[in-house]
Amino acid sequence: MKNMLFAFALLFSSVLSSQNKGGIKGTITDQSMNDEPMLFANVQLKDSETSYQTNFHGNFEISDIQPGAYTLLVSYAGYQTKEIQVSIRENEISKVEAGMQLMELNFDLVEGIDTVSKEETGSPSSKK
Repeated sequence: MKNMLFAFALLFSSVLSSQNKGGIKGTITDQSMNDEPMLFANVQLKDSETSYQTNFHGNFEISDIQPGAYTLLVSYAGYQTKEIQVSIRENEISKVEAGMQLMELNFDLVEGIDTVSKEETGSPSSKK
C-alpha cells in the first residue's frame, strides 16, 4: 500500500511540474514562392542542441519549454537564417508565422585567378 501511495505521489508531482511549461507552434513559408509552405525547414531554440523540422504543410511544434524569453532560429539551405524572439508563458502555446527569403549572392566581388599550364610557359619539364 505504501508503494502504491508513493507511486501515485510521484506520478502526480510529475504531472504538476509538466503543466508549468509552455510550447511553440508555428508555420514557415517561402516568401519568394507566394508563401508556399517550407517543407523540412530547420527550427531550433538558440543555444539548444535539439533541432526540429517543419512537416509537409510547413508546420512545427515544440513542447515542454520552460517559461521565459527565447530566440527561435529558422534555417533552410539557400535561404537567409531568421531569428525570431518568442516569449513562453506557463501553460500556453506561443504561435509563430515566419516567411523565409532566398539568400542573395553578389558575384561582383568574385575575382578570377589566371593559371597557366606548364606547356604554355615552355618550362623544361614540359618539353620531351
